[in-house]
Amino acid sequence: MTLKEMLDDLNNMILKGEILESMDKYYDPKCVVMEKNDVVATGLQQAKERESEIFAGVEAWLKSEILSTAVGDNVTMTEWHYEYKHKDLGHKSFDQVAVQHWKDGKIIHDRFYALY
Repeated sequence: MTLKEMLDDLNNMILKGEILESMDKYYDPKCVVMEKNDVVATGLQQAKERESEIFAGVEAWLKSEILSTAVGDNVTMTEWHYEYKHKDLGHKSFDQVAVQHWKDGKIIHDRFYALY
């Protein structure tokens, strides 16, 4: 599978709501996840727990849309638009860029840049 094919599969899984499954398939057990300049998870288990916590408060998912993608030398990027209703945060509508660094078919570093 090429890096583009893996990115497309990852993104399609996310679009179908298979976020935790996509992490099991594509994230390295020792991955690092960053939000802007902060490390928010070290390791797959912590990354999955973080995602579960975020989605626990979602009352209604309104939109997930891929705006663009890019593939480079062991790096991929996806620009997303998301909208959802959260029990604590209300209506959220934002754009986000996810930048993944890959090694041996797994994401070793994932960084999110968002415009809220």
